[in-house]
Amino acid sequence: MTNIHSDKRINELNQLGGFNKANGLKIVDWDDGRATLRVDLSASHLNPLGLVHGGLYLTMLDVALAMCGSYKPAPDDLLPGLTLSLTTQYLAPLKINDGYALATARQTGGGKSVFFAVGEVVASNGSVIATASGVFKIGRKSIS
Repeated sequence: MTNIHSDKRINELNQLGGFNKANGLKIVDWDDGRATLRVDLSASHLNPLGLVHGGLYLTMLDVALAMCGSYKPAPDDLLPGLTLSLTTQYLAPLKINDGYALATARQTGGGKSVFFAVGEVVASNGSVIATASGVFKIGRKSIS
């Protein structure tokens, strides 16, 4: 996936190395109270049974949910939140021939420093693979 986002901050985040890149996570959209990620499936995502590993769904949900309540408009930096609690339900398997998976998240409430969010991972055909809900601390730069 090589889509260029209109928000250059998202493009910069998608080019960074680290955990998201190693697992193929790409930010599709990030706005106030919402976030969407995509992973193009590869053999590296498979478990010994030949199915996409559930840890990928968990990772996608963790990242998307942590993002959705921490959006800041430009020129501020985009900083994902920190996960305090995450509950995940695995509903269906995903196979490599599904091509890709999308994680969508939305903020459901919160206050000045903590927020609540829900989300789901769907296959390319729209079937729901996993859902999650959680509690997150709003992202901010750490003071060194």
